[in-house]
Amino acid sequence: MPKVVFYYFPVKALGEASRLLLSYGGQEFEDHRVSQDDWQSFKPKTPFGQMPVLVIDGKQYAQSYAIARYLGRKYGLVGETLEDSLEIDQNVDLIDDLRAKAALVDYEPDEAVKEKKYAEYVKTVFPDLLGKLNAIIVKNNGHVAL
Repeated sequence: MPKVVFYYFPVKALGEASRLLLSYGGQEFEDHRVSQDDWQSFKPKTPFGQMPVLVIDGKQYAQSYAIARYLGRKYGLVGETLEDSLEIDQNVDLIDDLRAKAALVDYEPDEAVKEKKYAEYVKTVFPDLLGKLNAIIVKNNGHVAL
């Protein structure tokens, strides 16, 4: 079995899908949670100056969705056809659109602006995206894709 090390911040965020996929696949791996204090010295050692980073037998790989897609393929979590895989990717990207919109609110430093964005997004952005996601889940009997 290859030696696998996964690096990400001590939060779930963009790293959690890969951690879950590694566990799902029964892969033993070192889970390195890089603190903010250690991040500045670790950053230049990463392929693109960002995390997550997956290391397999000493070779580094980056980009959260590339890692997750790789692990999904490795553990048989892909569609039977290219079109099935395309549908999975499109639905994952929809979820990422939702995550990105939520992050715009969550990471807003100005509390007044944050409240305003939240009030606006709750009325305009989130219902639309969540409605689309819900329709997909209903169509697929409780799953993001068949």
